[in-house]
Amino acid sequence: MAPPLRDDHETRRSATGSLSSFWAELVECRGDLASVLELIVRRVAEVVGETAVLTVLAEDGEHLVPEASYHPDPDVASFIHETIGTTPFAIGQGIVGRVAQDRRPAVLNGLAPEVITGLVARPSRPFARVHPIRALLIVPMVASGELVGTLGLVRLESDEPYSNDDVVAVEAMAERAAIAIYDAQERPTMLGAAEYEALYRNSADGMLFTSPDGRVLAANPAACKILGLTERQICRLGRGGLMMADDPATQRAVQERSRVGSVRAVVPMRRGNGLLFTADLTSAIFATAEGELRTCVIFRDVTAQASERDELSRHVEALEAASQRDPLTDLYNQRGFAAAAEEALAIARRQGRRAQLAYLDLDDFKGLNDTYGHGVGDVALRRFGHAIAEVVREADVCARVGGDEFVVLMVSADDGDASAAISRLRAVVEGGSDEAAATGAATVPPTPFSVGIVEYDPWSGESLEHLVERADREMYQAKARRRFAPEA
Repeated sequence: MAPPLRDDHETRRSATGSLSSFWAELVECRGDLASVLELIVRRVAEVVGETAVLTVLAEDGEHLVPEASYHPDPDVASFIHETIGTTPFAIGQGIVGRVAQDRRPAVLNGLAPEVITGLVARPSRPFARVHPIRALLIVPMVASGELVGTLGLVRLESDEPYSNDDVVAVEAMAERAAIAIYDAQERPTMLGAAEYEALYRNSADGMLFTSPDGRVLAANPAACKILGLTERQICRLGRGGLMMADDPATQRAVQERSRVGSVRAVVPMRRGNGLLFTADLTSAIFATAEGELRTCVIFRDVTAQASERDELSRHVEALEAASQRDPLTDLYNQRGFAAAAEEALAIARRQGRRAQLAYLDLDDFKGLNDTYGHGVGDVALRRFGHAIAEVVREADVCARVGGDEFVVLMVSADDGDASAAISRLRAVVEGGSDEAAATGAATVPPTPFSVGIVEYDPWSGESLEHLVERADREMYQAKARRRFAPEA
C-alpha cells in the first residue's frame, strides 16, 4: 500500500481523529475493500459529522457508484442505504457528480431543503425529502492523479455550517481514503521496487528522507552533488545542519507543512562549504506501512533563477514607478495621480476628513515658448513642478496632468491650508530660479499661474473625476478674472 502524503495531526473535535491513527486503521484493513469503505465513512462521520456517504468510480470511468454510508442512528443509516442503493449515476450529474468532474470540494450551508433536493442526484432525492439536508460538504477522492470517487458529509440535525477547518480535515482524510481504496482495488502499477530505486538514484533533484526528530536517514546522489557532501556527512549533519531554522521563509514552510502535511517553498539551504543557496523545495510527511512517520524532501538549486527573477522584479517595479511619473518634473503623471489620489481619498473617507484639491495652470505658457523657445519652456515647467513639491506637505499628492497643468490634492486640509500653500508657491515662483542659468538657457521670467481650489467632502460620495472637473472649472474662472479684470 502506498503511503499518504500529509502529516499526523489532530482533526477537529475527535480525540481519536488524528490522521496517523486513521491511516493506521486503514492499513489494518489489509486491502479488504469492504472494510476500507466501512471504516472511511464511519471515521469521517465521527470526526466532522453527522452523515457520511462515499461513492466510487465505476469501471467505465464515467459513472459513480454509491458504495458506503454511515449515520450513528441505525434506522437513519438503514434508510440511507435503501434510498441511495448502488445505482450508478454519471459524472457531472448532481452536485456529487459535478464535484467529481471538477475535482474541487463543494460546501453548501444554510440552503432551503427544496434547493438541496434539486441539487443532489436523483437516487438520493427521496432521502433528502424525508430528512431535510441542512448542510452539505463533498470532496473528491484522488489517488496517483486518478479520480477514485467522492466523500460527502451531510448534516440532518444540526444547523452548524461546515467551516473551512472542516473542509481541510475532510480533504486530508479523503486523500488517505483515496490511496487505501486505490490500493485495495488492486490496480496494476507500471513500476516495481527496482524502478523506484532507479528513479531515486538517477533523479536530477536532491532527495532526503528524514525522521520527525530531524535525523536524515538517506540522501540520493543528486542531493550529495548539490550539497557538496557525502551521504554519510549529510546524515551526520542532520536536517538542522542543512536548513536555516531561523529564516522566515523556512518557518512559514514548516508551519504550512504542519497544517496540511505537505508544502512547496523557496528557502535557503546550506552547502557543505557553509555557503547558502536558494532551493526550490517540496516536503511531505507520510506514514510507513508500519505506522512510523517519515519526511520526504525533494529540492533543487534555483539560485541563478531566483537571482534572475529578483532582477526582473526590480526592473518591472522600476518601470511601473517610471510609468506613473512625469520625467520632466518628477511629479506624478495623470496615471500616477489617479492611483495615489484615489488611495488618499479612500483614507479621507474612512477617517471622515476633508481635503482640498488645487488645479493650477501657467498663464500664457504658449507665449513664453514662442518668445524664449521650448528649452526655456521646459525649464519653466520643471521649476514650477519643483516649486510645488517644495511648498506642499509630504502626504499631499502632486501631479502634472497636462502640458502646463498641475494638480495638488491636500489631504486633511481646509481652505486656509490650501490658500497658504498657494501663497508660498507664488512667492517661490516669482522669486525666479538659477536653474536656467545653470543649464545655459536664457533667464526664465517669473511664471504667473491661475488656480482653482475646491473642497472634498468625505461624506458626499463625490468621485475623483468630478472633483478634478470642479477644480478645473474654478481655475478657468480665476484665469478669466485675471485676464479680463486684472488686479490694480
